[in-house]
Amino acid sequence: MAVFVSVMAAVKGSKQYQMVVVPYRPMYKAMIFMAFLVALAAFSWLTYQYGKNEGLALKIEVVEEKEHISQQLTESRRMIESMQQQIADLQVGGQIDDKANEEVRLTIESLQEEIAQLNEEINFYKGVMVPNAADKGLRIERLDVSSNVPGRVKYSLLLTQVVDKHDYVQGGVQISVLGQEAGLEKRFNLSELDDDKDDSIRFSFRYFQNINGELVVPEGFEPREVMIVAQSSGANAQRLEKTFDWPLGSG
Repeated sequence: MAVFVSVMAAVKGSKQYQMVVVPYRPMYKAMIFMAFLVALAAFSWLTYQYGKNEGLALKIEVVEEKEHISQQLTESRRMIESMQQQIADLQVGGQIDDKANEEVRLTIESLQEEIAQLNEEINFYKGVMVPNAADKGLRIERLDVSSNVPGRVKYSLLLTQVVDKHDYVQGGVQISVLGQEAGLEKRFNLSELDDDKDDSIRFSFRYFQNINGELVVPEGFEPREVMIVAQSSGANAQRLEKTFDWPLGSG
């Protein structure tokens, strides 16, 4: 359908406008708008599916690790039950001596410690995957240190994120060692003790991240505690501080 507009006679002293005849197509704009909505919906659906598949893959990996630990826990419990039954049988038959009894006792204690560690790991995975704690968000979970060579200490810092929706959390963490040197208070930043690390270590994870390394304790320095400061970025930025007692005694 077309609308025809006639050109009126020019009025003296008035401006002249050129008139154009255009087709009247109200459905054309509506079709263009509908096509835009369809394209936008398709793009949103593809973006959602990509994010869903990526998150599902990470969740499956964590769940499989949890199931593996649960299987180890079950096997350890079965072994303890079997050994306890053997002890009972030997005691009844009067065939067990002090040495065998001590060996069995030590084995059971070792298995019980292993069960305790497995239970701790299972609880850790449960806490990350199904959070129910009041203090949700970024966490400085734990710091483990060990030393096989005098003056050299291996460390492992575990950061976790306890949230309902596991998006990536990013930021930086600083590690400092406090103590005494020549009777005076002294503080060393991580970069001064570990040549491979900067003062601020970057992190980026969904569920948890381990930060590992080895530091060298200066001669004459006696560490007392380790201070951890973690700072996340973004809309829900957090700043956490946590202090751990130095577990190795004198440096």
